[in-house]
Amino acid sequence: MTRQHKGNAPKVLAVTGGKGGVGKTFISTHLAARAAQQGLRTLLLDADLGLANVDVMLGISPRGSIANVVQGQAELADIIVPISDNLHVLPGGSGISEIAHLQSSEQILLLDELEAVGDRYDLAIVDTAAGIGSNVLYFVSSAQMALVVITPDPTSLTDAYALIKVLSKQRDVRRFMVLVNQAEAVDAQMTFRRLSAVADRYLDVYLDYTGHIPPSDKVPGTIRMQKLLRDDSPFTTHLGQMLDQVLARPVDERKNSGLQLFWHHSLRTGLEAGQVEG
Repeated sequence: MTRQHKGNAPKVLAVTGGKGGVGKTFISTHLAARAAQQGLRTLLLDADLGLANVDVMLGISPRGSIANVVQGQAELADIIVPISDNLHVLPGGSGISEIAHLQSSEQILLLDELEAVGDRYDLAIVDTAAGIGSNVLYFVSSAQMALVVITPDPTSLTDAYALIKVLSKQRDVRRFMVLVNQAEAVDAQMTFRRLSAVADRYLDVYLDYTGHIPPSDKVPGTIRMQKLLRDDSPFTTHLGQMLDQVLARPVDERKNSGLQLFWHHSLRTGLEAGQVEG
């Protein structure tokens, strides 16, 4: 069923992973595209600061960064890249890493810009970096929903557990959706149960299994061609099912919706963590 934009503040979903190479950006990009196809006005924010890859994966050329916005050189609408009527991209790179260090006047300017564009979207997907760096914690803890991408690789499980542990203990994130990538159904469920068993024993968190994405030999070629997978591929079928589950999941009621409020929470948590200077 096609969903229609209602002009409300968007839900904010952070897609993250404890380890690089699990397909996090590929998932984020295709999830955003799928949402857009279903009628949701979607903003994809590339927050992988060191290795921003959304623009590469989609074959687009960014027109600027958030740094240009806070310096008064551009409006946020100027740097957002439209991919289709319903899918827009806010490129990563220079500027996003400085958000936690903005002066008060710069914070106000950015929040005003976000307020101006925020109600244009139904859903904002934040593609974070991998690992437990400060920016990853910063973005995931500010979003209403967190989706952790893992694979059956034991190192992926170990690193995902470390990420969940740090987010729960340092940033009070208690609910995580988990997607198992590059795995068939049985293997995926076993992988999730291994992660969930350890988390249940040692952490005060709730892990929510939202599905799996089977391996596909078409993925490497699609990445090289900087294109999205065809709609008739098994990947997109599973992704559509997962999107429905993600959108049906409860959000963190402690965090109000909307891009502006997402950044308000980000800036506040940055201050509390001693990250903001001045």
